[in-house]
Amino acid sequence: MATIVFYTPTKLMVGEGTVAKVGEEAALLGKRALVVTGGSSAKKSGLLDKVLADLKAHGVEATVFDGVPPNPRSSTVDAGAKAAAEHRVDLIIGLGGGSAMDAAKAIRLSYSSGRPVWEFYLGADSRGVTPKAALLLVCTMAATGSEFNNGAVVTNWETHEKRFIASPAYYPSTSIVDPALTLSMPIKQLAKGGVDIFLHVMENYVTHLEGAPLADGIREAIMKVVVEWLPLSVKEPSNLAARTNLSWASTLACSQTITLGGGFGFRPIHLIEHPISGYFDASHGDGLSALLPAWLRQSMAVRGERIARLGKNVFGVQKDQVGAVEKWLESVGMRITLKQLGVTEDKLEVMAQAALDTSRGLLAKDPIHNSVASISALYRAAF
Repeated sequence: MATIVFYTPTKLMVGEGTVAKVGEEAALLGKRALVVTGGSSAKKSGLLDKVLADLKAHGVEATVFDGVPPNPRSSTVDAGAKAAAEHRVDLIIGLGGGSAMDAAKAIRLSYSSGRPVWEFYLGADSRGVTPKAALLLVCTMAATGSEFNNGAVVTNWETHEKRFIASPAYYPSTSIVDPALTLSMPIKQLAKGGVDIFLHVMENYVTHLEGAPLADGIREAIMKVVVEWLPLSVKEPSNLAARTNLSWASTLACSQTITLGGGFGFRPIHLIEHPISGYFDASHGDGLSALLPAWLRQSMAVRGERIARLGKNVFGVQKDQVGAVEKWLESVGMRITLKQLGVTEDKLEVMAQAALDTSRGLLAKDPIHNSVASISALYRAAF
């Protein structure tokens, strides 16, 4: 069995009302902050103003860098790093969902290194970069789990490449997860985020063919929470207990927690989805939802035992496991196709090649989706 190393330097605060601690926690980390956010939702809800007021009350000077798009772009990150340098900040605060948090991480890396962030996504080593600023994340959406890991996804819009890297500079110093903040999320965004949470665990679970008793138990528990509580959250938007359970699932699902007990698969659906967002600017959750049923069907020949276990232990079915997943997607309004997302057939082979090129060699080793032809076939089945 491969050696498992569990390491996180992140102080994690989870609970209703914890956002009230943002000023206090920020003051422990720095005095001049760059607040990175998507802007519109945080402004409309009044959250941004509350955070800025709390920072000021605790002696933290803040500059807002807003307008981060849903798929954060390298050009946006570089502009944020320039703003951080101009204001000589010693703290970067990511306020929002996965896009704002990933952008804040990437801005920290670019600001600290003095280099365009895309250089690191093309292979430059970030391990020797000493952070110039601490990193505080305030999560407003249950989805990516960026608040408790050292990864971030960035898109180069000029080349339509969407890539992921992990970096020591991407570990947050402190993360605040207040489930009450997710109550302002539109239901559609809530559902998209829930699918992302589920796949963070499910892909690793299904591709980890040999399994491991404790690791499987942890992963099944997280998936069952999402399968049970996401439909209830969609049905009852003000149900804070449901949002709290989803927030916990989100934070743990994309962290090293799912490696405890031994073993780790990988996330081929995520890698195959990236070009969909890179070329068509589609929501990540939408792309994942469109691919999921077809991926499961095409994986049966190699991963049938793991998919059967998924059906039995997570969905409570002995047969038609894919059908159970489709019913769950339908129950939260996420049974969709690539065509509905605006994907065009003339780009399927181009996207397949992009998936291979940006997967860091992982897809080339996949037993099923390892070529332009096989990945294109998956796109067509999801079309």
